[in-house]
Amino acid sequence: MAVALIALVAVAGAAITAGQSSQPSADAVLNDTRDRYATAESLVTTAEITVGNATTNETATVEFVASGNQSRTVVEAPNATYRTGVNESVAWYVGPNRTAAWDRNTSASPVDGEQTPTHLADRAVDDWENVSTEYLRRGSDDGTEAHVVEVRHEEGDGRATLWIAQSDSRLLRTEMTDGTNRTVVDYRDTRFNASVHESTFDPPSDRISITSITRYDTFSAVQANTSLDLPRLDATFREGSVIERMSSTTVAQQYRDAGDNVTVVSTTSDRQFDSENATRVTVNGHDANVTTVRDRAVVYWRTDGVRTAVAVDASEDRAVELARRLVE
Repeated sequence: MAVALIALVAVAGAAITAGQSSQPSADAVLNDTRDRYATAESLVTTAEITVGNATTNETATVEFVASGNQSRTVVEAPNATYRTGVNESVAWYVGPNRTAAWDRNTSASPVDGEQTPTHLADRAVDDWENVSTEYLRRGSDDGTEAHVVEVRHEEGDGRATLWIAQSDSRLLRTEMTDGTNRTVVDYRDTRFNASVHESTFDPPSDRISITSITRYDTFSAVQANTSLDLPRLDATFREGSVIERMSSTTVAQQYRDAGDNVTVVSTTSDRQFDSENATRVTVNGHDANVTTVRDRAVVYWRTDGVRTAVAVDASEDRAVELARRLVE
């Protein structure tokens, strides 16, 4: 259900002002909607989702918060609660029978690290590329003036009806069907650009075996607060995080170099990270591997019980070049 919320939140988001006399086109409303969500620095929303068919219905409440490249989703189902999130350093999941955390910048985890307002909008529009649209009417079903727009897949029975607030760009309601199943999402208390505290995205300490996450503004401060001998990139240092677990230590350093965001990770975790698509390379005398994980190029190797990784939103050649510039 969280996936349904994410897709539906992103499909729509901005409204044409109520003062306009002419009826806008459906495409214009949807384009403005997408832009509204995509340009938001943060998003906080709550939704009630009902999924059903001719024989059964299930309802859950979903709370979603995103700020920058961090996010948290909480799903309250009748018999269970599920939480997922990503912050600058880790991606995490907490369910009734399973909890886990991953080093975000080196792991291909089942928690999507790109649930930001911008990426949500991009993903949803991609999902609805082959569609026809129709502006149905202006409505006020719940007392809020809204544009009502229908979106239909050109092939198959899939369609969605969207209610978008005319005054402040809130998505009010979505009804979606594939011909058999029907999903209804009612949104409440949606806020754009709200102030969100960094701790919102940290995993719950009583369920995840992370004893602490401490952030520092300088390389020297990071190095002084860990026993690991850290490599350093000859670039602009932005932030460092020291993540202490019962069984391991992970340090994530954030740099800016020639317009690229670069992450350097050092970890004593024994969790295996291998990719069948990795290419063997040599980095400063170390046998290493380079691969692409969720659109990030990652170079990684292991030496004396410590795994080092360099990740960048660029090509694999760029990642290798950065890795070779590390000062150890």
